[in-house]
Amino acid sequence: MKKSEARSSRLLEMLQLNRRLDVRTVSESLGISEATVRRLFARLDGEGKVIRTHGGVRLAPHLGMDYSYYLSATHRNREKTLIGRAAAELVAAGDRLYLDSGTTVLKLAEALALRLQAGQVADVVVLTNSLVLVEALARWCKVILVGGEVRTERRDLCGPISEETLNLFHVTRAFLGADAIHLASGFMTTDERTAMLNRIVLRSAGSSCVLADSEKFNRDSFISYAPLDGVDRVLSDGSLAEPVLQEFRAAGAAIEVVPAPARKPTRTEGG
Repeated sequence: MKKSEARSSRLLEMLQLNRRLDVRTVSESLGISEATVRRLFARLDGEGKVIRTHGGVRLAPHLGMDYSYYLSATHRNREKTLIGRAAAELVAAGDRLYLDSGTTVLKLAEALALRLQAGQVADVVVLTNSLVLVEALARWCKVILVGGEVRTERRDLCGPISEETLNLFHVTRAFLGADAIHLASGFMTTDERTAMLNRIVLRSAGSSCVLADSEKFNRDSFISYAPLDGVDRVLSDGSLAEPVLQEFRAAGAAIEVVPAPARKPTRTEGG
């Protein structure tokens, strides 16, 4: 695949996960100059794939703006896996957890399943609205699936029944995802029903943790579910730029960076 085609494909994937993108964000994500980004925007606009806005682009209506669980699950897989493993290490015996339907939280569930199988942690109960997490965890611990309306594109449940169910429970730890993290608006998601579920959980959870890769910072989405100081901990990956990290910490976000594992030396490097 040519570089230009790869960049176009990558940009369209990003637009499936975000309402809109600006020049700076795309430049940093794709590692290209802002001038190259503007040319990319112009070409895709000419092909009818995007609509140019002031300083950025949004996806053309005929390509759809719906959230895609598949696209999100396969995007930045390495970073999400590292974050999920670190989050799983926070789980202690006897914990009652809420795990939302985010794809980074899925990586936590997969890592937690391995810990449960190995006997490293026990007596864990998971409350979730995710259909996918049931498959990952139900063999290894008690899982309570909240009822509600099924959203096939998100592989989860939502709505008044889900909200009523969540109001019955008090969990020791809540792990949530985010579609965007904004300095002014805080933790955001693409739809109001997900935001409502997260707000309900945060009101009663003993502790809370947002799992978000570095690409989610300095973005905005449709609706906020918590201010930056409204959760106890944020786990992100080592690609988060230091100035951005310090800016969000100063604004109240308790961010912890998950370091990448040390690269093993090759035989030549090891002598």
